[in-house]
Amino acid sequence: MAKASAIQTSFNAGELSPTLDGRVDLAKYANGCAAMENFYPLVQGGARKRSGTRHVAEVKTSSSLTRLIPFEFGTTQAYILEFGASYMRVYKDGGLVLAAPIPPATVATIPYEIATPYLSATLDSIQYAQSADVLYIAHPDWNPRKLVRLADDSWTLTIIDFDHAPFQPTNLDTAVTVYAGAATGTTALHAVGGTVFSADMENGDFKLSEIIGSNHGPWEPASDGSRYDGSTGWVAGQTAHFEGNVYKVVAPGGAKTGNSAPIHDFGIASDGLIEWDYVHSGLGYGTIQAGSVNVVAQTANCTIHKPFPASVVGLSKATHRWAEGAWTGKNRYPRTVSFYEDRLWWAGTANNPQTLWASMTSHYESHQLVDLDESAMIFTINTDQVNVIEWINAGRSLTIGTAGGEFICSAALEGEALTPGNVKIVRHSTYGSKTKVAPQRVEQVLLFVQRAGRKLRELVYDDAVNSYVAPDMTILADHITLGGITRLAFQQEPNRLIWATLATGALVCFTYERSQQVTAWHRHTLGGTDSKVESIAVIPNPSGDADQLWMVVSRTIGGATKRYVEVMEPEWLRTNAVSSAFFVDSGLSYSGVSTSAVAGLGHLEGQTVAILADGATHPDKVVSGGSVTLDRSATEVHVGLPYAATLTTMRLEAGASDGTSQGKTKRVTNVVIRLDQTGAGLLYGPTDVTADMDELHLRDSFDPMSAALPLFDGDTGVLPWPDGYEQPARLTLKHTLPLPCTVTAIMPQVNTQDR
Repeated sequence: MAKASAIQTSFNAGELSPTLDGRVDLAKYANGCAAMENFYPLVQGGARKRSGTRHVAEVKTSSSLTRLIPFEFGTTQAYILEFGASYMRVYKDGGLVLAAPIPPATVATIPYEIATPYLSATLDSIQYAQSADVLYIAHPDWNPRKLVRLADDSWTLTIIDFDHAPFQPTNLDTAVTVYAGAATGTTALHAVGGTVFSADMENGDFKLSEIIGSNHGPWEPASDGSRYDGSTGWVAGQTAHFEGNVYKVVAPGGAKTGNSAPIHDFGIASDGLIEWDYVHSGLGYGTIQAGSVNVVAQTANCTIHKPFPASVVGLSKATHRWAEGAWTGKNRYPRTVSFYEDRLWWAGTANNPQTLWASMTSHYESHQLVDLDESAMIFTINTDQVNVIEWINAGRSLTIGTAGGEFICSAALEGEALTPGNVKIVRHSTYGSKTKVAPQRVEQVLLFVQRAGRKLRELVYDDAVNSYVAPDMTILADHITLGGITRLAFQQEPNRLIWATLATGALVCFTYERSQQVTAWHRHTLGGTDSKVESIAVIPNPSGDADQLWMVVSRTIGGATKRYVEVMEPEWLRTNAVSSAFFVDSGLSYSGVSTSAVAGLGHLEGQTVAILADGATHPDKVVSGGSVTLDRSATEVHVGLPYAATLTTMRLEAGASDGTSQGKTKRVTNVVIRLDQTGAGLLYGPTDVTADMDELHLRDSFDPMSAALPLFDGDTGVLPWPDGYEQPARLTLKHTLPLPCTVTAIMPQVNTQDR
């Protein structure tokens, strides 16, 4: 019988798949775990118990799905936006923003709220891109909108009024024409020779164009304004065009033009001698009014935004140069949005699933097409299959994720800006992306969810193959994402964590520190009955020195479904006082004069809660009437739902006299556990069943039960192992009390029998 003293010095491979049980030859096997729940691996090697979640508020309507969206103006001005059924609420500095009181009231008590068009069942389709105080929102079922922050309690959500809206390609059928009844204001549009208007075009844009050179002479310096009848000299109202814009004379200042060409696109400006009023850019457009389309008569009323050229006004001037808006009820709306190279990009409508629209440079709300590098752009990905664009994400290049593959959009000439004449789109992989799940960028790496929702892939450039590759980050833990990933959120400080929600309501996490070769999965189960995490978002904490994970958690409370907004507390630091330890879920804190009653717990009515009072554990209590009564008074109390953190090693491989110990009967005789900043409540044994485990006792008979014990650092004594002979020889640690725990090493002594 071989006797060995083994040691596991690191747990930063995270939880490994059961299919790896036999891969003792794998480097990560020695650092992996069969289970890691409510622990997360440290880059240095240890495993630390996660902090608890603090209750912030119940969502407006607990019966409906709710989504959280981050809004980050800066590290010290960060908000969480609660989107629910046709409303939005705002959170800042750990609490709800309240609306200003309406006189004669002087105290704010009502949450600030604005209306939105988004229904509860469609919230997961929202994608967004932020620029300072403006959040641009894309949704496949609604017009693009912008959310503007004016103050903590003043926000506006409006349909974007584009300076120049995007349009479909211009009609080429010369037999089907349209004319306008007037050039400005509100007018009727009339179709001639075919069907143009349909009810699903209402609230969408419509454009009429002219050939500028056929209707206006060119502006040239020192021109005398010669006309077809041979007359010369510029007169008021006479038009000329320059670089795609049409102008008319306001006040002739001389017989000839000056030397400063008119280049303005609104108002009046002088060329040095003559004042010119901007008229149009060879086109005009407006929005078709709701309820105005007459399908039989083929007419529609239009609110004009850009004046129609005079050459398209009137029956005799009907033109075939018309175009529908690119984003309408008929063509639908873009599903994704992003900034790249000082342009705002939109992509992926139902009728144009592989098309991207980019704004003019620095003019995010203008899609005007001009013969200049700063022109707006429209591109369609040409592939062998039509797959909708699910997301776009900006880095050194613009990455495009479709249902069928991943593409890179960049300048055709390396090192130059992307312009209408200098662009290329290349497919680099064919995995495809899951709908409604935006990727997360970590420096120059993009992590995205594959189409089936089970795999998280790392899109990164590989010099060896001169292309982007996308290895599977779940290959060693393929069981973790069963059910499918529904949302990702990246927490950068203090640890690099990719949080993910699953369709089952589970919360999982991926530690991602590539520079240290640490990639590890772990699971996090929240306390309470039927707990499900439905939405997550990350923002900096109010001090700006770490990131916060916010979440919407659904639980059964008193037989009813309740949805609460909660925020995970910062990780435990050794400089913290034990009395500040917060290791309960949906918890609240009391700090003040000594008390034996803690109120304000109505959200946990009827629930059994764990309590930490002045740093010492306290018997569990049941919340009644929104409060609990303590067995002893305390000045600092944390109350919330209990949860346990569990860590189980892989099958022990300690060797045997004739080779491996795998498949042989083993007996762990004792174990030493190396701990850091660990409080009472640590159990150890062969399984996570409490009856199979022994407890590490940190309190002796001389320590009063009401006093907090200092946290334990270092090696435990030699602990007899509570089990006999077995083959797997797994070691399980479970921490059950509301105190911190960090495991840095496990050192079992094991006897292995020969076969």
